[in-house]
Amino acid sequence: MWNDAEEEISASSVLFCPPKHFAFLDPALCVEQKGEEIVVTARAYAKGVEIEFPDSDVLLSDNYFDMDAGSKTVRIIRGVPGKITVRSMYDIR
Repeated sequence: MWNDAEEEISASSVLFCPPKHFAFLDPALCVEQKGEEIVVTARAYAKGVEIEFPDSDVLLSDNYFDMDAGSKTVRIIRGVPGKITVRSMYDIR
């Protein structure tokens, strides 16, 4: 869903089976900080991508989302990121 300023405000995906029965491919998630943005890149569909900062308190425009292969950029709203970790359902199977 997009607002009048053409900013994404909502997105989701649906699996038509329980996640434990879905054959997830390794999305090979990569994360990079570019100024006031965090860019997550995936080589395959990734369900439940989670961005965490284990050693700092950071607020992002979105820290939990689904994504297709490609990249997604989220804004840093508050805080200074230290170490950044990223995982998806593929990693917790």
